[in-house]
Amino acid sequence: MKKILIADDDPNIRLIFQTTLQRSGYNVITASSGIQALELLLHEEPDLIILDIKMPDVHGIEVLGLIRESENNIPVIMCSAFEGMKEDFVIKSSNIFEYLVKPVDLKILNAVVKRALAAVYA
Repeated sequence: MKKILIADDDPNIRLIFQTTLQRSGYNVITASSGIQALELLLHEEPDLIILDIKMPDVHGIEVLGLIRESENNIPVIMCSAFEGMKEDFVIKSSNIFEYLVKPVDLKILNAVVKRALAAVYA
């Protein structure tokens, strides 16, 4: 069973994503901060990360940078309410698999997660 790490400071988003992905058969762990996400990444070794951009301690973009500096090729789906950043991310960053804008259609979330895992772990 693939393990997914959801890092978002909004407890409602974490719960909705967690419930949706667990129903789809994934093992889901959650983090409420960037620091907690980095700790879980080291100890839990998830197969995919869904990462919020704006978090109170360590910005999601910084978390992404630290993940990539460690040469970890884990697929990362960035997720944010800031639609204006989507184009910048998609154009300038090959470090992410996808950028989703909140509120996220849960069918789209499931489809993107499935594609990301299939692309990397096929």
